Parts: sequence; structure tokens; C-alpha cells
Amino acid sequence: MKKGNKTYQINGEDGPTSVFILKHTKNRTLKQRFHKFKYNCKKKRIEKMITGESHHSMEEVLAFAVSECGLIELDRDSLEVREEYKQLRASLILQYKPELLGKYAKLPSLESEELEAVMEHLEKCKEQLQHAMAVSKELFDIDIHKYIKEYADINESLNVVIETKYGYIGGGAGGDKAVKDLDEIMIQLHKYYGVTQEDIDNQTERYKNLIRTLCR
Repeated sequence: MKKGNKTYQINGEDGPTSVFILKHTKNRTLKQRFHKFKYNCKKKRIEKMITGESHHSMEEVLAFAVSECGLIELDRDSLEVREEYKQLRASLILQYKPELLGKYAKLPSLESEELEAVMEHLEKCKEQLQHAMAVSKELFDIDIHKYIKEYADINESLNVVIETKYGYIGGGAGGDKAVKDLDEIMIQLHKYYGVTQEDIDNQTERYKNLIRTLCR
């Protein structure tokens, strides 16, 4: 039986080395128009339900992840967490402090879908990532926490990453049960984190992330 896989990236793209090649078409299929209409209806319904009355700090979210979501925090000195730290810090530098990278702050757009052009662009992405990782911690640092959920079945795996300074919540799962659990956990975490009335009024990233999660 084929096992499911899912990755959540909230508040940012899936790392600085990601490349997306999109073919824009003016005409959507009937199925695409239906899904878009369905999504917009759900989004409007959710937006009307959200208030700024229930919200918590990221520190409270960390405790909630363990007490209510059944997650286990990994040792922050472990190799797995250190690697996650390096990758996420580089990604957040690109998002919040790209000026620290000088000429590597912004890469030229991918102008061709030819393999050679794509490979060249990927190499530039790798260079950008290396320069982001080389930025001093004194100039930019993050507070990362990584959690797992244990399963009796070795084919099931789930992890959640929470970064408190920039409000990042992400995760990944492999296996049908773990994928389902991840969906539920992400909804729990984002609803608990919540938004303030100021977030709603200013359409902040915190607000947008909540909407995206609830619309999945």
C-alpha cells in the first residue's frame, strides 16, 4: 500500500534552494475553477470566524505542543536539530534580513525552463545558501525547537519545527496515519497561537499563516 507524505512550511518558502517552474495559462480547466471557487468560499467563511480574542505567545505554544499535541522535543544539541537550525536560519535570513548577504541577497529570475538554465540557477541557489549559513550568529540568530511523534510502526514518522523569534511553524510526515496527525496538529498549533486584533486589522503574516493552515 502506498504511504502518504506531507510537508508543511508556514511563514516562508521551503528553503532557499527551492526552484519552482510554473507555466502560466490564462484558461483554467473546469476542475481548477471549481477548486478555486471552493477554496475562496472556505477562506471567506474562515475569515469571518476569526477573532483576536484568543491568542498565545510562542513560549505557550511550545508547552502546548507537548501537553496537548503529544509531541516529544528532541535534544537541541543533537545532530538532527543542529542541521535543522542551519537550514532554517539561512531561510529566515533570506526572508527577514537579505541585506546581510550583499550581492547574494537576491538571485536573478529563472528565465528559461531549459535543463542547463535550471541547473545553473540551482548552483546559484546553493551559493546563496552557503553565504546565508556563513552569516555570524551575532548578526542573526534564531530559537528553534524540533519535536517528533513516536509510532509503533517504523514506516510512520512525524516532525514539527517551531521557531519562536519569527513565529515559524513547520513540519513533515511520512505514512498515512502520520500525515493525518500532522494536519490535525498544525491546525491545533495555529489555532492556539491565534491572532490579535492588530494582526487581523493589518493582515500580518501571523494572520495569513492561520488562514492558510485552516484552508488546507
